[in-house]
Amino acid sequence: MNCGDIATARRPRPRDRARAMSATHGACARAHDAANVPVLTLIALACVAGIAGALDPLVVTKGFLAYIVLDGLWIALWPRCVPSAAAVVVAHHVVTAALLAYPLRHPERAIETCRNGLVEANTLFLILRRRVRRGSAMHAVWNGLYVATLAPVRFAWQPYLLWHFYANVTKDDVWWEKVQVCGAQMFLIGFNVFLVARRRVAPAKKEA
Repeated sequence: MNCGDIATARRPRPRDRARAMSATHGACARAHDAANVPVLTLIALACVAGIAGALDPLVVTKGFLAYIVLDGLWIALWPRCVPSAAAVVVAHHVVTAALLAYPLRHPERAIETCRNGLVEANTLFLILRRRVRRGSAMHAVWNGLYVATLAPVRFAWQPYLLWHFYANVTKDDVWWEKVQVCGAQMFLIGFNVFLVARRRVAPAKKEA
């Protein structure tokens, strides 16, 4: 065997490179999901506790903002840690951070973070469904919880909050704070539509 043959033999085949890359992306996505499950569980419970008066909503806001910033950086640096549309998810995190900055300036309104943050329970159920085998009992459980909370939280509660933010929360604020809060909430509602529409377009693809 000459040097050319040795070089050819050692050179990874395109199929092998693709498999290695796919395995790396899969490991990154699993690590991201594994990190998000406990954090989103805590955030969802913290939001409920904040609404119930058992936890300071400003503490919830600060913790939520820290998570959004760190998770946004993770996705921006390693886009393959989410199944698809990483740029849209990063944009979602940037807008969410802008929205969370509002109660930091108005701590007396931090309860709105808890009300809006209830959506993370639906996100948690989506991730848990994704991490179990299709057709299994646990998949049915998480799918049932995801579907049961999808429309009430993302397409009823969050649109209601848009009206609430405009009519009540920001009614006496300067115009740019109204734009900041209501514009961010409109983006989040649009993100919900995008999330569901993307899944309907490609139902047979890997879950997002």
